[in-house]
Amino acid sequence: MLRTYILSTLLVVACVSVVLSAQPGFTPPPLRLEPLEDKLYVLHGGCMCGNTLFYIADGGVVMVDTKVSGQGEAILEQLRTVTDKPIAMIINTHTHFDHTGSNTEFGAIDRIVAHENAKASLMKTSCPPVTNCDAFKGDNASFLPNVTFSDTRSVTVGTDQIDLYYFGPGHTDGDTWIVFPDIRVAMGGDLFGAKGVPFIDVNNGGTAIGYAETVANAVEGLKNVDTVISGHVEAYPWDDLVRYADFHRNLETYALAGLEAGQSAAQVAAAYTSPASLTDFSFTEPFATNFIQLLFDEMSAR
Repeated sequence: MLRTYILSTLLVVACVSVVLSAQPGFTPPPLRLEPLEDKLYVLHGGCMCGNTLFYIADGGVVMVDTKVSGQGEAILEQLRTVTDKPIAMIINTHTHFDHTGSNTEFGAIDRIVAHENAKASLMKTSCPPVTNCDAFKGDNASFLPNVTFSDTRSVTVGTDQIDLYYFGPGHTDGDTWIVFPDIRVAMGGDLFGAKGVPFIDVNNGGTAIGYAETVANAVEGLKNVDTVISGHVEAYPWDDLVRYADFHRNLETYALAGLEAGQSAAQVAAAYTSPASLTDFSFTEPFATNFIQLLFDEMSAR
């Protein structure tokens, strides 16, 4: 029952752009192309969904995440304002429909890259809509990732190198970290989706009890990074990822102490206050209690 409730909440929030777009007078957030470096752009908006990145390599464009379905033409129009180079590679940070939705709308792409667990999720026979497996049935199976990795892998586009990392389960069990070493920028999709309590997709291997450790692994394992792009909001300085790990470590310690003391998840969530140094990380409902309850359930199942 709890898993159903958490996933239902996730689906409601994640699908809000689809629902709202059907309402009279609703206008989705406009697309906004933000240049971060000479060769890197973040495409915000267009729907209430994930960021899309354009990395302009000398051998073509590396696109990270493709928003929801139906955004392909608009994404391509934005790309053509900065380069005429072809799309050489798509990297999906994870399986969700608001990050893989328009994969099928750019024609044949030589390399589509994802973690092996994300590909497995997209190949499921049936799945909740958030997983997006139905988008890759039949002829669209040709748009499934054809380059995968387990722990680390480097890929090249021309002379440019992109490094891929997996640090463990968190938002899902297939969250990819992408590093562009020449410009010292990283992106981890929804493992660092925003500065707050995350969604946990338990149906795709996500975990609350392992979240703090996975983020800490990223802080330890990523080197020579100055800027971290969030999955849904802005680009942040490296120190914000360090403090995000601190936020989750502090939250987990507090929550487990509450569990030991016999408190409910709702009691822990109501009483929790971030340290003064971490108050820019939000702890809001319904995500707060859902996260704590899932953490409690995972601990009780051990």
